[in-house]
Amino acid sequence: MNTEVTYIILPKRLGEKLRKKAEATGYLTEELGVELLRKSLNEELDPEDLVEHYQALSEKYLEEAKEFLKKDLVQASEKFWGATALTIKMLAAKRGLKLEEHGSLWAFINILATESKDRDIIGLFHVANGLHKNFYENEMPREAVEVSAEDIEKLIEKLRRIS
Repeated sequence: MNTEVTYIILPKRLGEKLRKKAEATGYLTEELGVELLRKSLNEELDPEDLVEHYQALSEKYLEEAKEFLKKDLVQASEKFWGATALTIKMLAAKRGLKLEEHGSLWAFINILATESKDRDIIGLFHVANGLHKNFYENEMPREAVEVSAEDIEKLIEKLRRIS
């Protein structure tokens, strides 16, 4: 997939408001930004657009997570979670589905695990949820985050093979 990306630089105050709104609504910041822009332009994204969007963001978050692992475990945790959630949303978009709630990620992971006959997917997704929780509670020591990061990379690889 040849993805063209357009970057938007926001004033600090708007960036902070977007981050806070994303956190409050359960969106990832970039995902909420696209959703708000899409709505304001009265534009629908077809499943192919969503697949491209989710794949590009997932790859970006995974690379950022690896960098944050060296210096900021809280941010690394959230980026690993984001990469996972976006990979799952990408697979759903390939089927014409749009997952918008946290619970819908669990439901879709269950479907993928059943279809692929790979129950490890469920356990590995549970690890991703632990990292998401760590973003808010900052309770995991470095070794736990590092081991979880390895599990997330395994999960993302498994999910990409399903597609």
